[in-house]
Amino acid sequence: MTSRRRIFKEDAWTSLEPHQKGLLIGLGLGTALWAFTGALSWIAAGVGLGSGIGFLLGRRRARTRTQAPTPSLRLPTTPPPRRKPTPRMLTEEERESSLYAAAWFNGTRMAEGKTDRAGALAHMRETIGGFPPERYETQLDATLAGIEKEKVRVAARRAKDIAEARELDLLNAVFDLHYFNWRFSGHIGEYGLGPIDLVEALGDLWSREQIDEAVARSDALIEEGIRMGAGSWDHEPNMAHLRAAHPEFSDRALSRALDWGHLIHR
Repeated sequence: MTSRRRIFKEDAWTSLEPHQKGLLIGLGLGTALWAFTGALSWIAAGVGLGSGIGFLLGRRRARTRTQAPTPSLRLPTTPPPRRKPTPRMLTEEERESSLYAAAWFNGTRMAEGKTDRAGALAHMRETIGGFPPERYETQLDATLAGIEKEKVRVAARRAKDIAEARELDLLNAVFDLHYFNWRFSGHIGEYGLGPIDLVEALGDLWSREQIDEAVARSDALIEEGIRMGAGSWDHEPNMAHLRAAHPEFSDRALSRALDWGHLIHR
């Protein structure tokens, strides 16, 4: 019985004209507001609103009917099958280059902890097949040795960055290293070394609380620089705004935050 009543109500609603639907919606809203506020004027306002709703529903229905596609009298035609291009055979030099690239990609993933040796070798074989099994092993070993050398170079560069930051005041020292962590520490060229530990790098100069406060201020500057990157590229007014909003940061720090925003939104 309940389902029949629901079906009857649905049929009754769909049979109404748009202006009738609008009036009922507006009347319901006006009555609800009248019951809540006690002001009868809400009923009149609801009816007026309902008339507007009905007008919009009517226009929408008319537009839908006008834009309804007419069936085509032309029979559909099946496009001729496309010829599959013949795959080009790689030269031996190209195969060696592909194996080298696959080894560096998978070796870097190993350094980042994203795969193990078995997974790296399997992916190399899938990427460029046809080499003897030992060839994949020797290429991966050579690549891992090269990555270890690169990690030494990257670590030395980081040590230099830390040494330079330690010569700055607290706010700008923290910004330099925190900015690096945000923007660069996850890059593939960092070989899984991860972010610089700010307390380890600067903790003998300032307390953890001071470093944490400087991190929060650096976050605010970086986030605003990124937001501003979506707007004007007029450098001087942008820098003037950041100087006022984030005092005590150097122009170098402000400019780096702004440049990152422009890079993201360009």
